[in-house]
Amino acid sequence: MAELALGIVGLAGTVDACVKLGKYLVQAYKDYSQSDVKLDELSLRMEICWLRISSQLEVTKHLETEMDGEQKGIQERIVSVLRSRLDAAVILISKPDKYASSKTAKKLYFLSLRDDLEETVAELESWQKRFEPTWFQLVKATPSTTINGMHKSISAGNFRHGTEPTLEAVKFRRAFEDGHGPVFIAEKTLESLEKRTIPYCSALLAVDPTEGKYHIIDTVSTSTVKAKDARDLASRLRDSNPLSSGTLKCKGIVRQPKQSSMAFIFRVPDGYTKVRSLRELLLSGQPPESLTMRLEMARQLVTAVYFVHLYDFVHKNLSPETILSLEKEGERNATVCLVGFQVIRHAEAKTNTSKADRKEILYQHSARQGSDSVDFIMQHDIYSLGVCLLEIGLWEPLITYGPDGTQQTSSIIGLEQNGSETFTPSLVQEQLISLSRGKLRVIMGDKYSKVVETCLTCLDEGNTDFGDPKEFQDEDGVEVGARYVKKVIDIISEISF
Repeated sequence: MAELALGIVGLAGTVDACVKLGKYLVQAYKDYSQSDVKLDELSLRMEICWLRISSQLEVTKHLETEMDGEQKGIQERIVSVLRSRLDAAVILISKPDKYASSKTAKKLYFLSLRDDLEETVAELESWQKRFEPTWFQLVKATPSTTINGMHKSISAGNFRHGTEPTLEAVKFRRAFEDGHGPVFIAEKTLESLEKRTIPYCSALLAVDPTEGKYHIIDTVSTSTVKAKDARDLASRLRDSNPLSSGTLKCKGIVRQPKQSSMAFIFRVPDGYTKVRSLRELLLSGQPPESLTMRLEMARQLVTAVYFVHLYDFVHKNLSPETILSLEKEGERNATVCLVGFQVIRHAEAKTNTSKADRKEILYQHSARQGSDSVDFIMQHDIYSLGVCLLEIGLWEPLITYGPDGTQQTSSIIGLEQNGSETFTPSLVQEQLISLSRGKLRVIMGDKYSKVVETCLTCLDEGNTDFGDPKEFQDEDGVEVGARYVKKVIDIISEISF
């Protein structure tokens, strides 16, 4: 233990200390993994989690010289949290060495700590998910020359830990550079796929009959989405990791001039053969087996929206109809991904518009409804996210569908179905906030309720978290998600049941 208690300060020193503590934990879990089946599973989880953490920490240390004061301060605080958790975990796992007199006694003592050991792994997994968005933001802000140098170091074998996250960082940064290859592919690629509808979603599920691979086809109109925006989005999603970012890998775009449209072809991760929209899940009336699973779905959705913004795009169409749940047969946990890029645009481009319907009155901020002059900004997506988080927490649909497919507002909102005078955007917002403070708070707790309310009031003058659009801009006027990470991802990551 003495050699692990490193009193080093600073980002590089803290990273080195974390790496040493993490190696100790991984080995300790391995040493006792044969004690029973549960510990063997925990050992594997610890090893997989630490492999990703250690690789990302090494990248962070490598990029320290490129960080400004604010970036470095954020990284130091985040890594310090990891250091404190690792210190506590090492103390816990060292108890058998301190109190047990024989090897058998150590194993028995270790077994008595099983619940605590599982909690340690869960905390590290939670920290990694919380750390990852800021890590990608750091990679994005790094000069391409530094990233290229890091890539050469990987090729030369100079990186000590797992290279997968490191290569992921290289690919992510290069996605923002020009000249990253063509994305438009032949129409015959689309024709060869067997297509299936996804209930309550405009995207289609498509299967390659020769390889059995699953794809998602998301068609957009050329009148609302510019070819350049489509090309840039497809290029940036070419190497995305849907399991960590909530954005599917894009195989390419098929032009459909006769239909005045373009079709994104996204890859579904191998093994995920059960694809459903969040709307279908909500309308089924069958909630997830636990609040923990519901919370994890919400966390993944928050991360997915963050990554769309990190790619320099606003989604503009966020609702349960554009959120997909991907599942493997026989497994309980699902992966949440975003589709529905029918009105996607680059964050700096001129806003585009689409015809509003009853659904959009619920999911679109009141400032955007009936107005072509109000540009769509990051906060508008955050408002829509708040509505979706409300539905996930309540597990009740705010929109239902009649037999003829017409949209109806759920009675849970408390608005009259008839009488347009009562169905105003501002009243809808008030009712949604009331639900978050009342029924949602009882079900999901104070922190989750506060996250939803923060999103729903993100453009209100009294909201100090998101109210000022300038808080989302750096010196060059490019929107960034630092406050989004702090106020939404950080808080929702702290929640546990």
